[in-house]
Amino acid sequence: MGTDETNPTLTVYVNFLSDASQYFVQHNLEKIVREYVRPGLLNVELRFLSYRPDAVDTYLVGDDEGEARAARAAHGVWLVEPENFWEFFEFMYWNYTTKTYTHARLESYMGLGGVRNTMKIANRAYEDRYDGLVRSATDEAVRYGISDVPRVRLLRDHKHGNYADILGWIRTRLDRVNEGSVRTHSLRPGTKDETPVHVIDSGKPGPTAFVVGGVHGDEPQGYISAGEMTRLRPTGGKLVVVPEANRRAIERHARHTEDGDLNRQFPTGSTPESKLARALWSELVAHDPDVVVDLHSSSGIYKHDGKVGQAVFPTRATPENAVDACARVDDHYVDLSEYPSYYDFDCGNSLDGSRPLLIHKVYGDLHLPGYLVETTRKGTYIEDQVVWGTAAAEALLWQHGFLFG
Repeated sequence: MGTDETNPTLTVYVNFLSDASQYFVQHNLEKIVREYVRPGLLNVELRFLSYRPDAVDTYLVGDDEGEARAARAAHGVWLVEPENFWEFFEFMYWNYTTKTYTHARLESYMGLGGVRNTMKIANRAYEDRYDGLVRSATDEAVRYGISDVPRVRLLRDHKHGNYADILGWIRTRLDRVNEGSVRTHSLRPGTKDETPVHVIDSGKPGPTAFVVGGVHGDEPQGYISAGEMTRLRPTGGKLVVVPEANRRAIERHARHTEDGDLNRQFPTGSTPESKLARALWSELVAHDPDVVVDLHSSSGIYKHDGKVGQAVFPTRATPENAVDACARVDDHYVDLSEYPSYYDFDCGNSLDGSRPLLIHKVYGDLHLPGYLVETTRKGTYIEDQVVWGTAAAEALLWQHGFLFG
């Protein structure tokens, strides 16, 4: 919720079975929207915290699956009918119940809340379709030390949502956020390759990360996940994101263009081989990054069918970080009740500059930590691919000193 994606974002943690969350939505959240969101000062993002951060297989409020099921349904409404989400959200909290959210109750509440595809979304919620998104809220809560609801977070700080002077608490932190800047400029302006570069500078000391998506146009997870990362706000340092590096390939839903495969145009020790490759490399070098992440997807699965999906390929600089990132994604995001165990992420072979790929050149020429993140399109939903890719990228950046507000 907000008027401009470059605004600071207040993250809100709530639960559909929490009476404290109901009070927050009906009172303090209304005040926050009126004072900060509508005037264009702040965006709001919701997190439905349904699992306990200190016991991730235990429900936060109730003693059954209902609260997680309702949270999955909320994600389903957002993804299937985003235009009806806020009406549904308001209905849920103004018609609060402590009864378990069965299939029938979910369908009923969604219908009364203005949702059209009630059966489709309720079925998906029962099939755990969006459970990775729900569990990602718990993972984030663990990272920031959040253990209850309602909570609001801006920068690294968080406060109980029903704190009496919540507006003053937000104002103090907004002043700190606004010390930074969010700028966008174009790569290859005025050409068919023109594509935005997002520079998100905290205004405070810290590392610089360079994130790329959309090098291959037939890998939507890469450019969607990178697009999601433009909404992150580092609490220190700078985040640079090129979500759609190969705009022409994306428009064609193709791996490459008439200029060839962009990710085969970065030879170590030599000038990149196309105008777009040279522009992308020059942009990367100009920001002097401490870490580089390139987001992709594959038609198969690493160590299962000879392809490269469900793996993170690190440069020789920091292979141990890839191992840790894979473990985090496996523990919190890959639902083994829905996918076989070989869908777990693995750390791939180290990249050393021996091939003309972007991350190879990052190590071969700059000797930097870099990571090629590959999810799989094989038998998976795009929503899961995006969750996995974004979670892996954030886990990698976290190990290089990044926290996000």
